[in-house]
Amino acid sequence: MSEIFEAVDALLAKARDGGDLPEPAERERLRKAAGLTRVEVAAALDTRRETFAKWESGAAQPRAPRRGAYAFLLAGLADIHGTQGPDGWLTRARRARPLDTDTDTTTEGE
Repeated sequence: MSEIFEAVDALLAKARDGGDLPEPAERERLRKAAGLTRVEVAAALDTRRETFAKWESGAAQPRAPRRGAYAFLLAGLADIHGTQGPDGWLTRARRARPLDTDTDTTTEGE
């Protein structure tokens, strides 16, 4: 029975892989509006510039965990520079950053 749930989990993961990135032209527009180079973004995402160029153009799609980081970056840039075109991706991209479960959440003085 657990095999069925594993298969369903795989389908849900596949469904989550889409919709969190804007159209390629918007990806490039947001990067350029922020004055960022492909080299800078690729370095931050720990990938090659050529690979990032394919993601930005839509020729290839990033996979986790870089996809979530890229989506989160684009959402942040959209918050700063606005978004053009359909923005349904923005809500999903804002949630792309996983919660850091290893961080101590206590504050000083507690």
